[in-house]
Amino acid sequence: MKESLNDRLIELYAASGVYTRFYVKARRRLLNFSLYDKLLPPHGVLIDVGCGCGALANYLSLRFPKSQVVGIDMDPKRIAIASKTVGERRNISFLTEDVRKWPLPACSGVVMTDFLHHVSRQDQELLLHKAFLSLEEGGVLVISEVDASAKPFYRYWASYLSDLILYFSKSHFRNAYDWHNTLSHLGFDVEIVRTWNPLFAPLLLVCRR
Repeated sequence: MKESLNDRLIELYAASGVYTRFYVKARRRLLNFSLYDKLLPPHGVLIDVGCGCGALANYLSLRFPKSQVVGIDMDPKRIAIASKTVGERRNISFLTEDVRKWPLPACSGVVMTDFLHHVSRQDQELLLHKAFLSLEEGGVLVISEVDASAKPFYRYWASYLSDLILYFSKSHFRNAYDWHNTLSHLGFDVEIVRTWNPLFAPLLLVCRR
């Protein structure tokens, strides 16, 4: 089932450029989308903040047909790519918005994948607070980030340098302890899940309201 679902996901981007198709395939493997199957509720409204071209949002739409998935990104070019994948599905939509200035709707789940380190620490806490307020009681926020305290240390620096090369800007990474404290202070019950990657240092934060 998972193989056919992944095939369907890739097919959504058949008309996209070579780079986008490669990116979606790589992102599906690096993030291990199947991990989200057991972490998010299979119904209700699920919001993907910083969705990019919509790979994870599309996966969630296919995996949870009874949910309503909303992908949000402030880059209109990426949202244009994502919007072309919707087709006749009615349980997914994409919006061009800056979530720092836009109120999140009530929802049962929020995902933020490799996104928060691109904004300042002040904006990180603003977005996390908005996610907390938008989540229903028992809702879940799932964050995928880079662990700044990862060992061996080159795995953190691989992430730092790749972001510097790709985005020409300094990234605002945090270590697991810092994330846990910040999220707990906001009122979340936080579980830290470390997933192995030989080059980078992925950190999954499962935050229940």
